[in-house]
Amino acid sequence: MKPTIYLYNLRNDKGRQIEMLCLSANIGCRHVNTDEYGKRIGYIADIEGFDATDKMPVTQPFTDEMLIFKGFDQELLTNFLAMYRTAGIATIPLKAGLTPTNIQWCSVELHAELQQEHQEFLKQKK
Repeated sequence: MKPTIYLYNLRNDKGRQIEMLCLSANIGCRHVNTDEYGKRIGYIADIEGFDATDKMPVTQPFTDEMLIFKGFDQELLTNFLAMYRTAGIATIPLKAGLTPTNIQWCSVELHAELQQEHQEFLKQKK
């Protein structure tokens, strides 16, 4: 399984920088379209057993940038994030690794969870 990063709301210069970084590191890169936000992340990430028809209604797609990492071990993640910082790409606070739990969620649910975690992080940082 080739490591892959799923990009949300990154069809911009920052997204192109991430695409180039992925290309240089032999990491797959895929933009997730807003019409996919109701589909389970397992389906989006090509995990066997997930069906395109299994989706949740999305009344309002989120607009925040978000990344999901699939197939990354700790070393690859650490190396990629170091290359990301070295390249000077602006930070994306909402990031997650693919897990047995979040593959069951839709993108909107994962986004809500990451938003909550980020807000808690900011409170603790103060």
